[in-house]
Amino acid sequence: MSHSSNQGSDKGSSSSDEHYDPAEQIIMVKKLLDMKRRMLEQRQKSDREILLEHLTDRGEEVLEAAEHQYPREMAFIIPKFASLIKSGEVKGMITGADLLAILRSVGLNVRLDSRIVIEKDGRFISLAEKFKKGDDE
Repeated sequence: MSHSSNQGSDKGSSSSDEHYDPAEQIIMVKKLLDMKRRMLEQRQKSDREILLEHLTDRGEEVLEAAEHQYPREMAFIIPKFASLIKSGEVKGMITGADLLAILRSVGLNVRLDSRIVIEKDGRFISLAEKFKKGDDE
């Protein structure tokens, strides 16, 4: 009985040999190489890239303003943030408001360009524009 089951498995292996497709093998190798490349890229992300992936809302805008206004300090702070993210001490996303509060708490008074916008006729216009057009209307 076990002899007949061996014959069945022999037939299965010979049929898989008949369906061997070198093109499929090449595709599989390319996919594996692509996966390996992506894994290496993930390991080689800069500290800034790691931080950027965890910023939300206006976080990138706050980061760029802080880097522009305090380049030496941010060169020290960004790797610290990345280290906290990698270690799992910082979980989830960091909003722009959170990042701004953290930076201000360590003495970096980051200034942001801000403007107030309103919706008029389905478009967003600045409050300054509204006042200018209000004089014309």
